[in-house]
Amino acid sequence: MAILNEEKRIRLEDAYKKAWIAQNKKDVLVKPELKIRSVFTAEKMCNKRPLSKNAQVVNNMLLDGKEPKQIAKTLLENLKFIQTLITKYNLPRK
Repeated sequence: MAILNEEKRIRLEDAYKKAWIAQNKKDVLVKPELKIRSVFTAEKMCNKRPLSKNAQVVNNMLLDGKEPKQIAKTLLENLKFIQTLITKYNLPRK
């Protein structure tokens, strides 16, 4: 019985997630100021944004398999700065 309830809950969550993403996209088209930073909209928004020079370097290093801590140490940057670039530009990109 518990397994059926769990499966039903997962199906409902997936349906809710899809409906939420669709409504979020409609809202942003109507009112661009409603852009929110979320996992679902960040990918859509960031893929259109061209990478800055720093973001290109970080992206290449991420694609090479380096961790954010390693990148920060190599570039002599703050870890928070590297994490912000990763989030802002949805890195790594191919």
